Amino acid sequence: MHTHDYDAIIIGGGPAGSTAGAYLAREGLRVLIVEKERFPRFHIGESVMPVSNAILRETGVWEKVERAGFVRKHGAEFHVSNKSVLPKHVEFAKGLIPGLDYTFQAERAPFDQILLEHAAELGCEVRQETKVTAVKALGKAGYEVTLLPGTEGGTPQRATGAFLVDASGRDTLFTKPIKTAAVNPALAKRVAIYAHFGHVPRPPGKAGGNIVIIRNADGWAWFIPLSGERASVGVIVRTETMRAAKLKPEALFWKIVGESAKLSTLLADAVPEGKYHVTADYNYRARAFAAPRMLLVGDAACFLDPMFSTGVFLALLSAKFAAAEITAASKAGRALGFWAQRRYTRRLGANVGTLERMVLAFYDNRSFSVFMERNAPLRIAPAINALVAGHSDPPWKVRWRYWMFLLVCRVQRLHAIVPNVDFSTRSVGEGTEFAGVAGPKNPHPRLRSAKSAGCHESSRPDQMVTAGGTPQGSYEAN
Repeated sequence: MHTHDYDAIIIGGGPAGSTAGAYLAREGLRVLIVEKERFPRFHIGESVMPVSNAILRETGVWEKVERAGFVRKHGAEFHVSNKSVLPKHVEFAKGLIPGLDYTFQAERAPFDQILLEHAAELGCEVRQETKVTAVKALGKAGYEVTLLPGTEGGTPQRATGAFLVDASGRDTLFTKPIKTAAVNPALAKRVAIYAHFGHVPRPPGKAGGNIVIIRNADGWAWFIPLSGERASVGVIVRTETMRAAKLKPEALFWKIVGESAKLSTLLADAVPEGKYHVTADYNYRARAFAAPRMLLVGDAACFLDPMFSTGVFLALLSAKFAAAEITAASKAGRALGFWAQRRYTRRLGANVGTLERMVLAFYDNRSFSVFMERNAPLRIAPAINALVAGHSDPPWKVRWRYWMFLLVCRVQRLHAIVPNVDFSTRSVGEGTEFAGVAGPKNPHPRLRSAKSAGCHESSRPDQMVTAGGTPQGSYEAN
């Protein structure tokens, strides 16, 4: 019998890795979590779904998250950039699933640190600022990983594990076929441009913590309130739109802001905090999520367009499913068999599929018109409310209404049973010319216009340009 240093080695200390580690440590397994960065660190994806709360409670970290002072998220708002239809307000407490009243807008730097430190408190060994430079399969006995500690000049180390959990995110640690991405052809390639901003007051009361989603003809934008007068704001555009615009990311960001009455108002006095980030290729899914001694979790397994804030939830859910499979196999002294691998892939894939169909409906203009309808029959609205809250494996009372929603969307494509949203008209009244670029008139002296400020690529080593010519990385004002 092969002797391992650890029962499980987890590559990546984000929510997926730390949650998998927490579950495994609670079962008495020896766990190593390897994280290439030093926490806290910037990461996008701050909006949590209420259904995630149960997993945070199961791992024992919920009270720490509640005490952290994050903005409470009681719902979501959906707007159209040109104000051609009334906004749709989703209040989680009014959904068909009880107990999903609120969650948090969790700034990822402190949130991820809380989860990682909690995993360490439960018994996981955590090595930060340590890179995995090589992964070697030990036949059917597990994996050996080569670790390089420190930012540079460290001495390589080796560790063996009976199981390997890839929580490395978008990085590629495994070759074909396990990590070959399958992209839904119905979802166009898109790019996100985003940053954190200060001087962004929010309304009082529960609604002040809502995520705000603004749909436009080409894509959408998000506004996530953070602690203090701060917010995470990003815009999503088609890749070809970004190329055709021939603008630097910051300029394109403010151009899109200026075309939205809602965003123009929200960011009237906004001041960017640091760099503008650019991320391309927003939708992918591995063809399989498991091998006999290895499982993919979080963004390493799949990533959905984040308009429904699925990132953290899918990270936590996949970690829970993966930990259950590893625990059972470890206690039985075996690898994951064919049916265990298939069960994990199909179980996670089914939850992803439910949310992916919502994403497809959001991008189809006719289906989006149904989504925005306030007076939908058969209590479809509160059922969709539960899905927006993250219930990707809903009970029957939600599931049949969800199917009915999809059916109505299909009928809408053939014959309009509700008025279709018109994206052709321009918004008026709140957007103003911003130094020659359509955007909010910003009186704050620290915020320069997209036209005059310009931007340049940062010197960070992870900057890159995708093969299609789409910039990806971080940018900062000159």
